Amino acid sequence: MSKGKFILFSILKTWLISTLLSFVLLILFLSLTKEVGDRPRNCDMSGLVYGFTIFWISFLSILSLSSFLSLLQKFHGKIQTALCWFLLPFTASVFSFFTITDGKIDGEETIVFLIMNLPWLAFWILYYYRFNIRFNITNH
Repeated sequence: MSKGKFILFSILKTWLISTLLSFVLLILFLSLTKEVGDRPRNCDMSGLVYGFTIFWISFLSILSLSSFLSLLQKFHGKIQTALCWFLLPFTASVFSFFTITDGKIDGEETIVFLIMNLPWLAFWILYYYRFNIRFNITNH
């Protein structure tokens, strides 16, 4: 398998698996934090969380297309390859966290942020590691 196909399949597999895992974790989190009341809620905002999760993981996957830069001769080497794979997604994640929370770090918002980002990041790190092993990326 070529490097390009490996990167493309890594992006697709990371997107699919992390979306499913984030949904399962969100379902668990929302069911555990559900407020028990006498009257049922008329407006449940959990659908908004699921929609935003799909959007966000898709956005991270689109940003991860920057990993294709690692195919260029100019970006060979461990540090350059790592920057190609992680710079845009990591920067967007940090920026979005502080934008969404308005600088006020709340427990629930932080947990939802981690549920949306950690599965994607964990699988992306796994595929980055496999990319380095499979194609023997070293400093030139």
